[in-house]
Amino acid sequence: MQIIDSAISSVTVFGDRAEVTRTADLSLAAGEHLLLFDRLPEKIEQKSVQVNGIGNAVLASVKFKVAHYEEVPDEDKKALMDEQQVLEDELAHLQNKSTRLSNEKKFIENITVKLTTPIEDDVPTLDPAEWDKMFAFYQQKSEALDEAVLANEKEQRVWKNKIKKIAQQLQDLRYDDTRTKNQVEVIVQMKAEGNLQLNLSYIVYGAQWSPFYDLRVSTEAKKMNLTYNALVTQTTGEEWQDVALKLSTAQPQVSGRQPQLEPWRVDVGGRIAKEDLRNTRFEAVADLGVKSEVASMEEAEDAMDGFGGGGNEQMTKATSGVETGATSVFFSIAGRHTVKSDNTEQQVTVMMEDFGTKFEYSAVPKLSSYAYLRAKVTNNTDYPFLAGTTNVFLNNNFVANASMDTVAATESFWTFLGIDEGIKVERKFLKKYEKKEGKLFGKKTKNVVYEYELLVQNYKKTTEKITLRDQIPISHHDEIKVHLLLPAYKEDTDQLKKDKLNRLQWMYELPPGKEEKIPFHFALEYPHDFSLTGIEDM
Repeated sequence: MQIIDSAISSVTVFGDRAEVTRTADLSLAAGEHLLLFDRLPEKIEQKSVQVNGIGNAVLASVKFKVAHYEEVPDEDKKALMDEQQVLEDELAHLQNKSTRLSNEKKFIENITVKLTTPIEDDVPTLDPAEWDKMFAFYQQKSEALDEAVLANEKEQRVWKNKIKKIAQQLQDLRYDDTRTKNQVEVIVQMKAEGNLQLNLSYIVYGAQWSPFYDLRVSTEAKKMNLTYNALVTQTTGEEWQDVALKLSTAQPQVSGRQPQLEPWRVDVGGRIAKEDLRNTRFEAVADLGVKSEVASMEEAEDAMDGFGGGGNEQMTKATSGVETGATSVFFSIAGRHTVKSDNTEQQVTVMMEDFGTKFEYSAVPKLSSYAYLRAKVTNNTDYPFLAGTTNVFLNNNFVANASMDTVAATESFWTFLGIDEGIKVERKFLKKYEKKEGKLFGKKTKNVVYEYELLVQNYKKTTEKITLRDQIPISHHDEIKVHLLLPAYKEDTDQLKKDKLNRLQWMYELPPGKEEKIPFHFALEYPHDFSLTGIEDM
């Protein structure tokens, strides 16, 4: 049996695991050879092991094995002992520094005592100014020395903990006779003497990657530069040294088989009062409307015309290759990369691209007194953008941290760019009163009117477009009626839209210095003996 020397040549990282490929270059005589890949990682998935190669040979057998160490490998011991020595040397250096700091502090204290202690009943002749200088010097030096001593003690604790950990690992090596190692045994038949490249691939757990984005927006050029980054971490037990790296959007943790519907049976469980039945039926209808309405609001926003400009710009060269499969995408990261098995984050760049964009402001004065700038971008690349955090830079200045949802290739999306105090928004409560006259409502009911005013002001030097959002209540009872009084609404227009969840949005284009006041009134009609919940008590 020949234990072969192999090195990791490439790694494909998924959301919670990685596929590792090891390569061994061999020169073998004609005939059958029993070859062994030794000391493979502990977290390997046994059924994932595959072997292939290049050479004039036949692969006869592949076998996964778990073997016990006959003795602790000398290289393991030596590596730990060498690390222990380095740590102890550093700790000794810190302890020597601690001694020097202590001596320096005693020296300063001795000088102070000497200068302030009378000799043979003679009082020191220092004038007040000199006394002030001396005490200032003593205070400054003492504070600096105290901080240095504290920092040194903290650093010593860190190194002592590291030494303790190494000592425990050495102890485990001496007394643990149950240590095992994973191996793959390969039998190949060489047809003739020659060279053979043998590739072993396997899935190993303890690896992951996550996306984040740098968004650099130029409002003047109406462009967004998007840098698609990834953070790769791993604790697989193997060092990935100078490897070709791929990232995959595949989700192997999700079953590839579609779930099956089981019979849905309904049985008698008791009687329901008429009132409860009516409320239950209403809530069920409302729930069914939520999903369709979310889609309709997004479609309505995408259909808005005249909100910003900017066309497609010349694409720049991507920093990684992209391979689109039937169900997933693979990003081939440029260059070679090293990722240590200690959960240290390794940042890589997936792509960098300029996009044409259009801007508008958006505000929800009920919830926030700020106007938020947002940009609409079309992903005209082959790269899907996975959900992740963003660092937003506006005109070369960092302005906010935000987030992006998953965006498919060719899909358009909005992304927020932070607040802009050049646009002021406010929601004013004007009054609440009970309406007792008029023919708008029946006399057997109580009618309460709520009056608000939305205020938006443009303090910028350019004409800006803004969407304001607010809402009126939704009734969950047949005898509670909600009436929108102002603004007058019959159907969606270019300036006013309302969805099935009673959310309203106003679209305005404000010239510089322009102020817009928007009346917003609604009324609640309900029986006198009802006590309402969920309504603002003004």
